[in-house]
Amino acid sequence: MKMKSAKAISFVSELHDFIVNDPQFRKNTATRTETQIQAEIRPLIIRYLENHFSGLSFSDAVAKANKSFYWEGQEGSFGRIRDTTFGSRNYPDFIIKEPYAVAVEYKQSPNGSVVKHGVGQSMMHTLSGDFDFVYFLFHDQSKDKRIEKSAKGESESAIINRMWTDFNVLIRFV
Repeated sequence: MKMKSAKAISFVSELHDFIVNDPQFRKNTATRTETQIQAEIRPLIIRYLENHFSGLSFSDAVAKANKSFYWEGQEGSFGRIRDTTFGSRNYPDFIIKEPYAVAVEYKQSPNGSVVKHGVGQSMMHTLSGDFDFVYFLFHDQSKDKRIEKSAKGESESAIINRMWTDFNVLIRFV
């Protein structure tokens, strides 16, 4: 796993802020499938990368952003064929190749067990060595936002902190 630099921490944290603070980011996902929401998040990630590379004075930040980004189901291939782990390959919902190898996972549910599935999936991305960091965004669809609220609990906070500290997995709830 890659060591966290201040720049890497900032990149992943700012990615989250950029996505959830964008006016196009859907707050209520109850009437949309996970795949539909992922399709809405995709251009937000690309725009974030365009802004990032533009700030680094790339002559064609748009091309650099698009070369550095892959989404699950995109035509063609992206990067190397990944080795199997427990009989399957680690392909997250989105892949950011540069400036860091970041897997992006998105899940939504009114059920907390989906969080556990996403956490396990996210850990596999870094433990396999395929990715340096993971940004896992979970959309809480419960009516009372109990999953998002539970993240402030003692046990959950400890797990979320340990995921970032020990496994380079940034977990965020909306």
